[in-house]
Amino acid sequence: MITIKNGLVLTGFNLEPKKTNIVIDDDGTIIKISPHHQEGEIIDATGCIVMPAFINAHTHIGDAIAKDVGDGLPIDELVAPPNGLKHQKLREATDQQLIDAMHDAAKEMVLNGISTFIDFREGGLKGIELLKKAVYDLPINACILGRSDKYYDPDVTMDEIRDITRELLQHCDGIGLSGVEDIDAEVMLQIADICNQEDKLAMIHVAEYGALQEQSVQETNQTEVERALRSGFTSLVHVTYPIMQDLDLLASSSPFIIACPRSNGMLGVGIPPVSAYVEEKIDVALGTDNVMFNMPDMFREMEYTLKAVRGAYQNKITAYDVVKMATITGFKILGKDISIQEGNVSDILVIKQKSEDPYLSIVNRSSPEDIVHFIMGNQM
Repeated sequence: MITIKNGLVLTGFNLEPKKTNIVIDDDGTIIKISPHHQEGEIIDATGCIVMPAFINAHTHIGDAIAKDVGDGLPIDELVAPPNGLKHQKLREATDQQLIDAMHDAAKEMVLNGISTFIDFREGGLKGIELLKKAVYDLPINACILGRSDKYYDPDVTMDEIRDITRELLQHCDGIGLSGVEDIDAEVMLQIADICNQEDKLAMIHVAEYGALQEQSVQETNQTEVERALRSGFTSLVHVTYPIMQDLDLLASSSPFIIACPRSNGMLGVGIPPVSAYVEEKIDVALGTDNVMFNMPDMFREMEYTLKAVRGAYQNKITAYDVVKMATITGFKILGKDISIQEGNVSDILVIKQKSEDPYLSIVNRSSPEDIVHFIMGNQM
């Protein structure tokens, strides 16, 4: 039994700040939220914010093998399959080098208050197993989205696609595809259909930059957003460059959007219109994307998101919005409610409070060094 006392607790799904105590049983369940109740070991959170832990909703952790290579290259030369620079580096690396690089990146996430990450894992079954080996001894949840090179084979049959996808899903949590332009439309349909049947995640990179959208409209008379949603994908990564009727379609379809603003900024492809998505009540989570050119640090991601989006769109996205993207909304993608309320199992951070506004304190002023306690109650 643990009691976290005297902290400013961000409670419930809406992260409402309350000065109260939290009592957690040995199974990680929150059994009492009360300013007057305490049992067991006491953690004094005076002067601290108590909040749900972070989820990094989009990573390519294998790219840790190639940190800071290729800076300034066009995005397709860097990351486009199968021969982008990152793919070359992945092929050149030994299994142990990949395991060690992924282990270090995952450990860094733990130190940054991240309890869970969703990873696009290249390399088929072998790639999935390498990531499992990399994180087996770390207190972090890896949601692994697999991918097969056969998805890009022009001669593959749809029966083969379905068999390959079913086999992958026996070993991972879903499928993560590189992009709409990289893969045949029927292959996309088959993959999304199998994932939805088996209640697994189906994610795809969409509308990361303008040229992709223009090419999609020219070739198919549809945007990448349209094509992904009509194929059955309910989680879209990036959506940095919505055009035409995309915003209306997103609002009516209500997919999850996983925005990666620092990645988009580093690659010079724009700033995702996160504030427009928030205004339309579309669920947005945050991811740090490729470890190749970004530290997997949600504090940095939150601060960049708040300031870059405000600067680019001159609107009123708030620190509260951003904290929710980095915590509650990201876990919704996994069907999990880790909000701090009685009866829930939650991963909890205790962070020094540095200003009167708790959300701005987290987004604008906090860093990993401000984490006082990290309680992992939620194990996948």
